[in-house]
Amino acid sequence: MLEVIGLGKQVSPYFNLSDIHFRQDVGEKLAIAGSSGSGKSTLLQLIAGHQSADTGSIHLFGKRVAGPHEQLIPGHPGLAYLSQQPELPHHYFVHELFSYANQWEGGRGRELFEWCRIDHLMDRKHTEISGGEQQRIALALLLISSPRWLLLDEPFSHLDAINQSILQQVLDDVSARLSITCLLCSHQPDHLFSWANRLLILRDGAMVAAGSPSDLYQRPADAYVAGLLGEFELLSPEHANRWKPAPQQQNSFEHRMIRPENLVFSK
Repeated sequence: MLEVIGLGKQVSPYFNLSDIHFRQDVGEKLAIAGSSGSGKSTLLQLIAGHQSADTGSIHLFGKRVAGPHEQLIPGHPGLAYLSQQPELPHHYFVHELFSYANQWEGGRGRELFEWCRIDHLMDRKHTEISGGEQQRIALALLLISSPRWLLLDEPFSHLDAINQSILQQVLDDVSARLSITCLLCSHQPDHLFSWANRLLILRDGAMVAAGSPSDLYQRPADAYVAGLLGEFELLSPEHANRWKPAPQQQNSFEHRMIRPENLVFSK
């Protein structure tokens, strides 16, 4: 279990993460959503042990995750962190990267390459592979250390539709085969809905909502949450009385929210 308790950090004179609390159970697909600058990446780096928090703590299976000022090499043995744009060493063939790092013997290593959809790339150089392929290679390099938790910072944001789909399949495969729990952040609604069991919503460094993707989509707490998860229109109270909402469209803020797919016109 991953537990974040009262986490806070002053990022700049104008922005801070404040009092973040949540728990993620083993096997749960949890995603952190928020607009650009809401604190998603900083939060993941804090959880990974790559930045130090000012307040609060992070615990993985009951053991506190230490910050970088407490140890020589930042990070935690049970946590692996994949950045938005992972960089691979230049001038190497792909198989050389794994021969230097691989702690898995023979067939076990080949299985990992197949699960990550990179087995056909072993004889290529860094300059001969796409951005999506580089990302899956970086992921496989992280998995060699056998982490229990995988943190992914905007993993789909720089990929085309084909590589987005491949990466989603890879994450499902390695999670199931290696018993790894994934926590990712994203601002793209289609990936949040198709992948996550639960969403946490950040705004200006604070957690403002949590729930299943469908609940937050149909019953958002406010216009910010509604807009993160898809297109919508707001009807003022006087106009809302003319519409009969679908039961799932009830929401808690003053104006009535309407999603495009819930509009039905009749003569």
